[in-house]
Amino acid sequence: MSGPETDIYIKKIFSCCKKKLKLFVFAAVVFLSVQGCTYIGPGIYHKVSEGETVWSISRAYGIKSAELVRANTRHLPDPDRIQSGQHIYVPGARRPITARTVTVQDIGFIWPVRGEIIHKFGREGTRRYLGLTIGAPEGTPVLASEAGRVIFVSENFRAYGNTIIIEHENDYVTVYAHNGNMTVQEEQKVEKSEKIAEVGSTGNAETPRLYFEIRYKETPENPLHLLP
Repeated sequence: MSGPETDIYIKKIFSCCKKKLKLFVFAAVVFLSVQGCTYIGPGIYHKVSEGETVWSISRAYGIKSAELVRANTRHLPDPDRIQSGQHIYVPGARRPITARTVTVQDIGFIWPVRGEIIHKFGREGTRRYLGLTIGAPEGTPVLASEAGRVIFVSENFRAYGNTIIIEHENDYVTVYAHNGNMTVQEEQKVEKSEKIAEVGSTGNAETPRLYFEIRYKETPENPLHLLP
């Protein structure tokens, strides 16, 4: 699924949920990663320490991880593999901050399903993806990535197919699409690792797979920055 398409669908989902559940509405956000762009403006260079990630650094400085990646496109070819001693430009920052005080473990997401990653977050050729597409055998249990409340369940929701959205604490939301059989209902509370569905090939999926998003407030986050 392309970024603009998925964002439009998510916006429509939350427009419905706002009336029914009195939730905030996600604004349409397109992940922009222009090859070769350079951030222009005030900021500092952060020296990466052992154990830090793009996600933890962005949280420590109070900016979006996508913004941090865009500001470092030229010298950060793989944001999933930053190394200790590397220097990363942080737009808008005025002084260095140690980012290890905030870690992925503080959020606690787990993989909803294990399998081959068909599409990663970000740009692939001419398309952009706002989540992960994970291939797995049909019928494989799909697990809640974190405890929360189910706010949306829909069968054959356009390109998504059978779709589930779960709201978590700290302004996080997860999206699970292309499911086969779904085992939860709206307003149901779920625990981390609880089965919520089975892998399927609904919507525009050509093979059994799960499309998985993590969103923080209004912004899709790279799940690889948040998963163990």
